[in-house]
Amino acid sequence: MSPTTGDLRDLPPRDLPWSGLRALVALAEHGTMTSAAASLGFTTGAVSHQLSALSRALGTEVVRAHGRGVVLTDAGEALTERADALIAAQRHAVDAARAATGDAAGTVRLGAFATVAASLLPRLVAELAHQYPHVTLEGFELTVDDVSAAVRRGDVDLGLGLDYPRAPIPRLAGTVLRPLRTERFALVSSPTTDLPDRLHLADVAHLSWILPPAGTHYGAAVRGACRAAGFEPRAAHEVNDTSTTLALVAQGLGVALATPVMRGLRPGTDLFTSTLRDVVEREIVLLEPSSAPRRTAVDVVAHVIERVVHTTHVTP
Repeated sequence: MSPTTGDLRDLPPRDLPWSGLRALVALAEHGTMTSAAASLGFTTGAVSHQLSALSRALGTEVVRAHGRGVVLTDAGEALTERADALIAAQRHAVDAARAATGDAAGTVRLGAFATVAASLLPRLVAELAHQYPHVTLEGFELTVDDVSAAVRRGDVDLGLGLDYPRAPIPRLAGTVLRPLRTERFALVSSPTTDLPDRLHLADVAHLSWILPPAGTHYGAAVRGACRAAGFEPRAAHEVNDTSTTLALVAQGLGVALATPVMRGLRPGTDLFTSTLRDVVEREIVLLEPSSAPRRTAVDVVAHVIERVVHTTHVTP
């Protein structure tokens, strides 16, 4: 049991576990153990163990029970304010040591959303293997909304995210956002819906929609575009996965907005694409830590990502 009373200054100093610090930061960011665990790729039980280990090392509890969940204690709040700096300092030290070799070698961790993992990752891995055989790329699927935080925490070296004008990706201290490619949305429907080649969003206000969840940046962007066109989209289904969305559209269960990269996940003739007269866009962005120096391997992966995103051909 971690001590909860007494003067912490009387306790011998102990090394704080980095996994516990990351769990504490994730809990502070997301508010619940379940969401924190999901953002880190762990179970809630694993995160609970990490926080317990942190409490033992610190000599006092960092969280306490509150209703059905937990909240940070005063000690947890105080530590959270400094945890980002501690994690960043560790990352800077590791990067400096690795950068000292000057070689394009080693493992680079890339956080990416599912659409890019399916559309771009295979070519990215192939180009890296050909040009930089000593660089190993490890891909981690993240939700678009979690990419910035994962880069800031150092969970990944680089992140591919999406930026929507109506629902911008968080700009977090310690990260740099580099725009890579602007994509324009079109409307996808089943061929049996018999829509024209070009239309306004308002022309399909009466149809059912396959919508992303409202709480996501993508969901906010789609709803915002529809509202700007003068209507509230009626959801037949709410799903976050692009492949599932396109499958439901192909079955004639609703219409959806999709970019060329998204549309590329379902080649074939069972979807019809209508060009929008409305301008609805998003940007594929690369998220990088703002710290320096940086490993040569991370630099070359960032360069290859930029080239692959720019040159990958997708049918509108």
